[in-house]
Amino acid sequence: MIFGRGYRVREVELAQRLARRAQVFALDRTQAMAGQRPSLGDKLRLRVDLLRAPFELLEEGPLARFTMPVAAGTGPLLNELAAGWNERRLREALRHFDCRQVYLSSPFFFMPPRERAYRLHFDVIDNFHDQWPDTRVGRARREFHREQLRRADSVSASSLQLCDYVQRLADRPAVYIPNGAPLAEMRKVPRAEAEAIRERYGLRDRFVIGFIGNHTMPFYGMERLVRGFMQARTKRPELALLVVGPDGDRALRYCAGEADGVFVTGPVPVEQVGAYFQACDAGAHPYDPRPQTHDAMALNVIEFSACSKPVLSNPLTEFQRLALPNVRFTDGAAIRDWAAALADPASFAAFDEDALQRALQPFDWDRSADLLAGAMGLPGSTQPPVPPPDTRMHGVVQFTRRPLPGYHSIEKLFAAVRGAMRPKVDVRVEECPEVSRAVLPRFRNLRWAKRAAGAVNHVVGDVHYLALGLPGARTLLTVHDCVALHRGSKLKRAILRKLYFQWPVARAARVSTISQTTKDELVRVTGCDPAKVRVIPNCVAPEFQHAPREFNAARPVLMLVGTLPHKNLERTLEALRGMPCRLRIIGRLTSQQQMLLREFEYVNEFDLTTRQMAAAYRDCDLLVFASLYEGFGIPILEAQASGRPVVTSNLSSMPEVAGEGACLVDPNDTESIRAGVLRVVQDHEYRNGLVAKGLQNVEKYRPERVAAMYMEVYRELLL
Repeated sequence: MIFGRGYRVREVELAQRLARRAQVFALDRTQAMAGQRPSLGDKLRLRVDLLRAPFELLEEGPLARFTMPVAAGTGPLLNELAAGWNERRLREALRHFDCRQVYLSSPFFFMPPRERAYRLHFDVIDNFHDQWPDTRVGRARREFHREQLRRADSVSASSLQLCDYVQRLADRPAVYIPNGAPLAEMRKVPRAEAEAIRERYGLRDRFVIGFIGNHTMPFYGMERLVRGFMQARTKRPELALLVVGPDGDRALRYCAGEADGVFVTGPVPVEQVGAYFQACDAGAHPYDPRPQTHDAMALNVIEFSACSKPVLSNPLTEFQRLALPNVRFTDGAAIRDWAAALADPASFAAFDEDALQRALQPFDWDRSADLLAGAMGLPGSTQPPVPPPDTRMHGVVQFTRRPLPGYHSIEKLFAAVRGAMRPKVDVRVEECPEVSRAVLPRFRNLRWAKRAAGAVNHVVGDVHYLALGLPGARTLLTVHDCVALHRGSKLKRAILRKLYFQWPVARAARVSTISQTTKDELVRVTGCDPAKVRVIPNCVAPEFQHAPREFNAARPVLMLVGTLPHKNLERTLEALRGMPCRLRIIGRLTSQQQMLLREFEYVNEFDLTTRQMAAAYRDCDLLVFASLYEGFGIPILEAQASGRPVVTSNLSSMPEVAGEGACLVDPNDTESIRAGVLRVVQDHEYRNGLVAKGLQNVEKYRPERVAAMYMEVYRELLL
């Protein structure tokens, strides 16, 4: 058993509890792990220190700690050589301690022989080699891990996702032994200890967000959290960020420290950690979305939950599956998404604490240790149940752009689609490493996509050229609009026509568009077979729900979404001039647009979370969306789902999307826009009819229905 003294990690927690019922010999790596940072030099030093460690008994007792030399290989050949060498050292240790039972959690530590004198239990806590599944190294590591799992006498996994991974990789079930927390210990921390911590750092009257754990690795999301926090604090100055744990001082690279509300404690004694969790008002889990973090169940989320604290997390699959009532998710992993979510009080709203405590019962370390003892065949232990077979679709990868500020509607859309797919499809999301600007970044994105390919590859929009680097027979390309072909120079449009439309559409096995209007235009632009293109509409996120509101006919709040040229804001403002109303404008305003708005009473917001957008619709009376061009027009559905009347354009895809639930106007005619708005404001029966028809229309665009349409295409590509 790999062990590190003073660490709150799975192996340590389980070893300490197993020692209550059996003699445990733990391979101690405390000295080698001390002070590690993720630099190349540290990694080399770690390998040297492990190899030089003597065979030595460090401590006797029910939990005996020892060291022995360990080889860490790099690359397929060295991995196998190191594994064979380690297996011989392990057999020497087993003979020395007269032990016949081995617990293994490190994937590349050793390969057990088929014929052996000891029993092996493999505890799967990671799948980090799945980061690049289609590379030579990734394939070799996965094959190595598969053989380890097949040779093990019993297998467990620390998360639901990893149980599915074992079944998929090795075709055998894994016992679900979840990560956990010392629930009783966390709950009974004296209040005075938590208050003393808040007093020590001057946090008495602050809303404290905790980031507690080991912060040594870049993918833990330190920069994302700190920079997002600094932006959020401009709107909520009462916020404070408390960074607790090794390497927490890295947070100071992204802020000025206490002046920005960021407080760093450094490492704290393990027996005091519970008090720091209790000292916070909420927790943060900003880990990068990648295969290993999607599938892992991080301890800090469970520990914050044990203390009945709300937690804000990146939308990671394991926690979305667990659906703990106190865990809320950002719209995405970008800094702006964290800034918006941290500034939104709804991210930390009250939740059902009784439901949380019931949901946490499986995540106690004592229970997990008992299940592990049963899985290893120790007497007097609970025999763990075998999980039901995983019937979900696997190997689906959705490729997304690296969005620019103000451009993340596609990401929000597919987050809702994935949420509806989750019970039936395991989706891996891959975000382009670079923004699609200029030739070289696009080329690097294309090369990256080839390495990240899965069994089914779905380019979800905007970065159509990625299809050129993916296996054509297993690729679905979604096209949202052809607006790029309506602007720029003739040469630019010609290049985009080839690179973004004709070549990718020809390469992909399936193409989807979000409206019939976009399909017709795409077929005209590319000359492709119309039968190859399927219309799968956008969906409206579940956050947008009917919220009745008394209409203010005397001075209505008009909501305008979008400020780009094709959104037609300038002509809409001309149409509304002199009308008694207040405006709520979503989108970044240019200086010229601000000049036009001087005679209006208005509020301007941008980069809102989905929850904030839903609240904005609830607080308005009417959506005015007189756009000149739309591939779809999602604000129409968001307003309809919220129970708000809609005025929109009579061209492009907007009549198709709105159905009978909107007043249609000519967006090129200010008098038509004005007349439409006045009719909705002044005609009570007409307005109520639009709302009723809008609520009926939006049912066609619920996430479950749209997700089912995409899943049908995925199944076709898997055949």
